[in-house]
Amino acid sequence: MNTLEPLLNVNQVAELLNVKTRTVYDLAKLADVEPSNPKGLGFMFRVGGSWRARPRDVAGWLEERATSPIRY
Repeated sequence: MNTLEPLLNVNQVAELLNVKTRTVYDLAKLADVEPSNPKGLGFMFRVGGSWRARPRDVAGWLEERATSPIRY
């Protein structure tokens, strides 16, 4: 049986990423408007008008960036 994991809100994602909530909003919107932009937070999605994320998606995004070459 599948169980749903609690979703993270913008404040929680910002805390995990150590950035301001405004940054999370801006990067979520960037990914929403331009999905192919690698700078956006493509794992964020809207639920009732509020941005949310699954913890495993945030962890995967961080892991991907931790193991990729540095881009300037």
